[in-house]
Amino acid sequence: MSTQQNQHAIVIGGSIAGLLAARVLSEYFERVTIVDRDQLPLTAEPRRGVPQSVQPHVLYAKGYQILEALFPGIGEALSHAGAVPFDWGQDFLYFQAGHWTPTTETPVGMKSYTCTRPLLESTIRQQVSHIPNVEFLPGQRVIGLLLKGSEIKGIKLAQRELSAQLVVDASGRSTQTPQWLQDLGFTPPPVTVIDPRLGYATRRYRIPNPPSCKILLISQEPPHQKRLGYLAQVENDQWIATLGGYGQDYPPIEHSGFLEFAQSLADPMFYQAIAQAEPTSEIRAHRATMNRLYHYERIEMPAGLIAIGDSVCALCPVYGQGMTVSGLSALVLQRWLAKSKSANFQKQLAQSNVFPWSLATGFDSKFPTTKGAIAPNPIAKLFQAYTNRLTEIAQNDIEVHLQFLQMAHMLKSPNVLFHPKLILKALF
Repeated sequence: MSTQQNQHAIVIGGSIAGLLAARVLSEYFERVTIVDRDQLPLTAEPRRGVPQSVQPHVLYAKGYQILEALFPGIGEALSHAGAVPFDWGQDFLYFQAGHWTPTTETPVGMKSYTCTRPLLESTIRQQVSHIPNVEFLPGQRVIGLLLKGSEIKGIKLAQRELSAQLVVDASGRSTQTPQWLQDLGFTPPPVTVIDPRLGYATRRYRIPNPPSCKILLISQEPPHQKRLGYLAQVENDQWIATLGGYGQDYPPIEHSGFLEFAQSLADPMFYQAIAQAEPTSEIRAHRATMNRLYHYERIEMPAGLIAIGDSVCALCPVYGQGMTVSGLSALVLQRWLAKSKSANFQKQLAQSNVFPWSLATGFDSKFPTTKGAIAPNPIAKLFQAYTNRLTEIAQNDIEVHLQFLQMAHMLKSPNVLFHPKLILKALF
């Protein structure tokens, strides 16, 4: 469907959001260029531009569905690279509100893969590299936007300029687009920041007697239980173990302190798994976890420029929504291009981001230590009381638990919780 007007698109950022955007753009532009400041390794290696890459990343079932739609057969490529297939109903152990939620004896069809972020990103990058009209421009730092008249017509690099009919900012949390817009005389977007002051510490292990699951989560419980533990099987027979603490209750990054923090969790299973295990990495910390939303939908964006992924909606990573939200952004982009860019892209993206943003910030706001917390309104309080009741039921009712999972994985809308059968269970 490429036309004379759709000759060239530029994607700023070669991370997952940028790679998925490039895949979609390749159907509508003669040429797509991904520009990234890193050298973009072909193998599964952490890179400087993704400082959180050694931390755990969860690919929700919806996120995996989107990957398969964009790259048919990518699951086989992930398996070949060492990623571990799993089913969220069968292989996920979740400790919440003092109890373990039930699991199923057989798969329920909520399929995904667990692996490290570098392996997932490199696998997607290899898929994109096979698209004939997509090129990579690594090791290049974008320093500004190229303005002609009132439209964005490309980007500025340190040594040259690149022209394009569309520039897509997928540079993530390090985005400079608000500043670039202001420098060009445009109104920058308003921003909302909700910071739970959460810190992570992560280490990999070889676990001789792992738990009977592939992913284990001992959840935080606001307002007082600020600590969490996440354990997931990844490639090369290793497990990635992450501890987290809200309100600057950060886990230590030395061996004995890490174990002591693990021992303080609400259930001992995490600690028991790693206590005698063999560490295969150092302990790495990460604290850039604030929720940040740029409201591009509220400003008049210059033609020729859009922003997606974490460049717009960066979520606290504890909820594991980031990669799936990037996938949903790619779908919004796909629909927008299919309609010849006739609607306001940023408004459509804002609608797509409502649920994940509300989920993350609503939960984070329950901690009194959260900076910028949102006070719940009466309707929100009523809904919370209802979901709390369903959460209690879900600890012994696999059907209710699976409905929660499908909602959290964005396979179903939150309206699923108002099914008459669930309402009756909550009431009686």
